[in-house]
Amino acid sequence: MQLLSHFFELRASFPHGVEQEPQPITLDELADRLYCSTRNVKILLKKMCEQEWISWKPGRGRGNVSELTFLVSAEDMISKQAMALASQGDYKGTIELIHQLGKGEALQDSFIDWLFSFFGYRAVEYEERYKDTLRFPVYKWLVSLDPAFSFFAFDSHLINQIFDTLVQNNSQTMVIEPHLAHYWEISEDGLHYTFYLRKGVLFHHGREMTAHDVHYSISRLKDLGLSASQGWMTETIENMTVLNRSTIAIELKQPNVLFLQQLAHSSLAILPEEICRDNEDIFGRMPIGTGPFRLERNDDYICKLRAFDSYFGVRPHLDQVEIWLLPPDLSEVGPSWDMVQVLCDHNNSRKPVGAVGKDSEWHQIEQSILGCSLLTFNRSKKGPQQHPNFRKAIDLIIDRERMIEELGGFREAPASSFLPSLNQSGSEAPYRTDFAEARRLLEEMGYRGEVLHMYIYSNHNEDAVWICEQCARAGITIELTTRSKSDMMNLSTIMESDLIFYHICMESEYDLHIIQTLKQSNSYVRAHLGEQRMAWVDLEIDQILQNPNREERIGKLHQLVEILQEEKSFLFVLHRSQQTTYHDSIKGVSLNDLGWVDFRKIWFAPGG
Repeated sequence: MQLLSHFFELRASFPHGVEQEPQPITLDELADRLYCSTRNVKILLKKMCEQEWISWKPGRGRGNVSELTFLVSAEDMISKQAMALASQGDYKGTIELIHQLGKGEALQDSFIDWLFSFFGYRAVEYEERYKDTLRFPVYKWLVSLDPAFSFFAFDSHLINQIFDTLVQNNSQTMVIEPHLAHYWEISEDGLHYTFYLRKGVLFHHGREMTAHDVHYSISRLKDLGLSASQGWMTETIENMTVLNRSTIAIELKQPNVLFLQQLAHSSLAILPEEICRDNEDIFGRMPIGTGPFRLERNDDYICKLRAFDSYFGVRPHLDQVEIWLLPPDLSEVGPSWDMVQVLCDHNNSRKPVGAVGKDSEWHQIEQSILGCSLLTFNRSKKGPQQHPNFRKAIDLIIDRERMIEELGGFREAPASSFLPSLNQSGSEAPYRTDFAEARRLLEEMGYRGEVLHMYIYSNHNEDAVWICEQCARAGITIELTTRSKSDMMNLSTIMESDLIFYHICMESEYDLHIIQTLKQSNSYVRAHLGEQRMAWVDLEIDQILQNPNREERIGKLHQLVEILQEEKSFLFVLHRSQQTTYHDSIKGVSLNDLGWVDFRKIWFAPGG
């Protein structure tokens, strides 16, 4: 790599397109260009000649003109070196190469054409066998694969591939089904649950899962309390007793009709006690579960999953999944797949490299994403956002229809609820835009142009920029502050902000997921409510969790959300859709609620 750096440095000091043309130069001039002695220059030239990168004809006598000829272009060198490094599995070296040397569009284009042809589904020869491999790029990396700290859709999706839960929720039938527990009993008063575990279920390191692991996993989440994203899910648990190796009894303080749904949530996945307890600091990076895929590698640049051959359920068809982190600037020059999807496009309608002109071989799925973008106001912090007039003014300023019209892409519809299917129907718009009324409300409250800080995840958040520009038209000054995803999981960061703009991704179990949004310790909606409203929400949800009638529960939740909406505690902004493009040879493609292709269901048909 050091010799390569010298080659690029040398090549950059000559004009473009001089390959195969002898260039007159002296050793002293080369020493100046490479910042080293003439002795070292001779060594470097000899090595480059051996590599057949250059040819060198020395002049006779010191100071006489010699001839240097470049035999290969810088473009070719980057491509060849990148391919060589990647084929050796040195992805880190590949990415370092593009960062260090790939300056200028021409160099990047040559690299990118190769790089993006490297992604997709293919059969890869591995130890004399073919492995069906899915390889795809992302531009934002994982934060944590520890179920206790699952927060983002990307992390949660991978957690669901690596871990299993006691029971699982069938999103089609809305029925809770057996999983790690093959059977359970519930007492008439709804306070006592007994779970009977499958025998012979293995963790990825080869040990059998037992009731002690179940006890540890649930107790751990309970002990973590507010520091765990979904610690609230264990609040109703009074006591747990391991009855034998494959049976555990759980006693609740009060009835909780969603307890089984909570046990199906990835936060309550079952972990191997001794591995997690003894390696808690690194468990989020290299976790071990019982799931259909085991984690083989997870460093700064690549995450690799391999099918778990001893999985107690149906083994995936796919043998391995490789997720590669690319530098964010490559997202603008390569196919614009967003952070979550294989061959998925959230912004444009571009096909993957190699797909152009082959429409019959490619298929597309477009679907609405469950969830919406939200703007929260920190009512726990002093500032204009505390005043209802200010929050109402912002709502009147954001013209959702115009936002969709001007920004385009996969922005689908104005939001008036968490889920697209629950938007208000009828001719009346779910919101109205009125700048004059907004200015009147601001004047009435005495707003004097104080600066507010809106926290976001990414510098490329067009929606947040658009909202700030509209607010500026009404005299409201909002500064955007980009914070990392890991920072944005911390309550201290959340409480620093005046506003947070983000997209919330929900799953189909509506009542549980609305409750999660209101109860999760580091939920932006909850954290920004203020103590008084938070206490009221907790009392309401306590009652809802004891109501066995689903329609009544959802009705009560709608009322609760409506009250928070009347106060403009947070604003619904937009619903989005997403598009997934995939090749004819890929079978079993469907998107789950988190907007991901489920790895365990897809399979590869060579020759399509």
